[in-house]
Amino acid sequence: MIPNNRYFPTSLQERVAWYANFKTQFTIVATSLGFVAADVTAVTADNAVMQSLGLVAVELEAYKDAARQYRIVITEGNIGDPTPEFPEAPQYAAPGGVATGIFERLDNLVKRIRVAPAYTPEIGALLGILPTQTSGPQVPEVDLQPTLKTVSLPGSVVQVRFVRGNMTAVAVETKIDNADTWSDAGKFYSSPAELVIPQNAQGLPRSVQVRARYVDKNTPVGQFSDIVTTATQPTG
Repeated sequence: MIPNNRYFPTSLQERVAWYANFKTQFTIVATSLGFVAADVTAVTADNAVMQSLGLVAVELEAYKDAARQYRIVITEGNIGDPTPEFPEAPQYAAPGGVATGIFERLDNLVKRIRVAPAYTPEIGALLGILPTQTSGPQVPEVDLQPTLKTVSLPGSVVQVRFVRGNMTAVAVETKIDNADTWSDAGKFYSSPAELVIPQNAQGLPRSVQVRARYVDKNTPVGQFSDIVTTATQPTG
């Protein structure tokens, strides 16, 4: 089953963002509504799977795009051009740890929340379960933090994968070869971002540190992601 779309989003990435907000707010209000620690634990576990599924979907789409690019280069490139390497398959832990029925558990929980004696429309708005809503709410800005994964491609290209959710974009910054300061690499509105790293004079691999922050309209919000480090594959 799928919860009512009057409050529950329809796309996977919007659902991922919705779950992040729901888990955060439910953790805060659960006790006042009469719920117990086991209810919070169950929501937290279901949310962890949803976040993992969202990231896996982004990684698989990026891998498909990279494999397609390899096919184009290896078949349509000119003799003498550098030979690309086939993209490395994404590596991730399989989502798990919860039983089948995430959406049914959510639907049942929302029904219980709405009949709780202490429930108010204000709480419903925080949780994103008011029936008038047609899409997930914004995650509280102070809690926003992108999760990044990088893939190094031939030609000194670094792919940065992320889940944008209901934010406008992510602003990516880099440090190359342990530079002292971060450099702006641009705003990206869909995943993956592709960064072309300048080659050094020796044609050697370069160390690249990447971090990012969400952008809501034109304003950076939330916290920087954890720093992810990779190395370039220069053209031979």
